[in-house]
Amino acid sequence: MRTWSNVPYFFLQAGLRNGLFEAGITLRPDRFRTRRLLWNASRPFLADMPRGFMYSHGYLKDLWATRVPHDDVGEFVSHYQLLPPHDVVSQPVTFYIDATMRQYFEDYEYRIGRRIRSEPLAREREAYQASRFVVCMSQWCAENVRESYGVPEDKIRVIIPGANITESAITDAPVWDGTLTPLRLGYIGVDWERKGGPLLIDAVERLRAMGHDVELVVIGPDPSRVPDRPGIRRLGYVDKTHGPRLLELMRSFHFGCLLSSAEASGFFSLECLRLGVPIIVTAVGGLEDPGEAGIRVSAGATADDIAEEIALVLREPERYARMREAGSRGAAFYSWDRTVREFRTLLDESPH
Repeated sequence: MRTWSNVPYFFLQAGLRNGLFEAGITLRPDRFRTRRLLWNASRPFLADMPRGFMYSHGYLKDLWATRVPHDDVGEFVSHYQLLPPHDVVSQPVTFYIDATMRQYFEDYEYRIGRRIRSEPLAREREAYQASRFVVCMSQWCAENVRESYGVPEDKIRVIIPGANITESAITDAPVWDGTLTPLRLGYIGVDWERKGGPLLIDAVERLRAMGHDVELVVIGPDPSRVPDRPGIRRLGYVDKTHGPRLLELMRSFHFGCLLSSAEASGFFSLECLRLGVPIIVTAVGGLEDPGEAGIRVSAGATADDIAEEIALVLREPERYARMREAGSRGAAFYSWDRTVREFRTLLDESPH
């Protein structure tokens, strides 16, 4: 559950339920802690930054060797761009990725040693070229796979991921009571700055200065990183395995807010959409466009811009009612079961 925003866990569980997967591969990165420390310690002697061990080919080959073997594996589906190592598997591989390594390095501004950076990009290109398909979680990712890695168009697909919520825990959405006072905004995410937390705080202050009663619920970051201001509820970390509490909180939001400066998929926004909760997102990366089920602001939107967009909704509650209706109609689309069905259709209908 605590790996990669819970994506591998929920993808695997839905795949097992729907006949896409027979098993998952268990890896043991904990066995390499000492080796990682030694590797990082050696980098300054090479005039390089002590980061990037996870991308090194030697580590990935040895990590793959720690897996629990399964008999008669006919094909691998990988959520990680560099596994399985291209030179150690003979079975077909299909990738399902939210972003390429190049997008991580450039858009997310991952700082990594210059000596190690070119190596994973080259291996990633080789893996994509040899793959059966490179399935992307957004058109933003697909365009980079085509333009930066030269993958043929017939190998590239886009399948929107599902929400990282246990489907059996989802009950019928409560009926909106028709009120927007106080307006409750929700934020979930650990990377406070990149996911637009400070911008959201400023927008809330603008709204309160306009005379609107607004509450912002912040989940994820250490409360000490979030300003203690009127209308801000700092809840800290909430474990996703404690599903009912988190679902209840999310369903209490009028809007889920993800004002990221860079974002591959934005699973919090997908989780809100799965619950029928309208969202406010920036038009960046692979963030899903909510259409009628929310508000999409430009990548360069200011706190004033965002506050005014929300104020327009407050002045026209009928518009918010339409957002709720659109969210309810489209909620089922954002399940991992739908994602897996599309994935299975792709693989079943396309010969090796």
